[in-house]
Amino acid sequence: MPTDNQKFAVHVTADRILCRAPGDDDRRTKAGILIPATAKSADRRGLWVEVAEIGPLVRAVQPGDRVLVLPEAVIEVDVRGELFLIIRERDAHAVASEERAAGSTGLYL
Repeated sequence: MPTDNQKFAVHVTADRILCRAPGDDDRRTKAGILIPATAKSADRRGLWVEVAEIGPLVRAVQPGDRVLVLPEAVIEVDVRGELFLIIRERDAHAVASEERAAGSTGLYL
């Protein structure tokens, strides 16, 4: 029987992507108005999150990339006090990576 302090390796399966949760930082509008992290948004504002690990069936994303996801498509999981998000590859709406892909739009974060 496992104990509370026993360590286990965590791996994601199938088409799942494990991402680091974004910080709860305040954000600013283009005009410079501060929006506190506690403010709820009525729109479907996406989150850019960093990919920590990918499952064996994921094809278009690599660890270290950033993916755009909607908050309602994520599962939050606590791994040793650190918050991670698990999403399906199909729920990643955009991928930002440091290497420039062929056919890139030329948009940069």
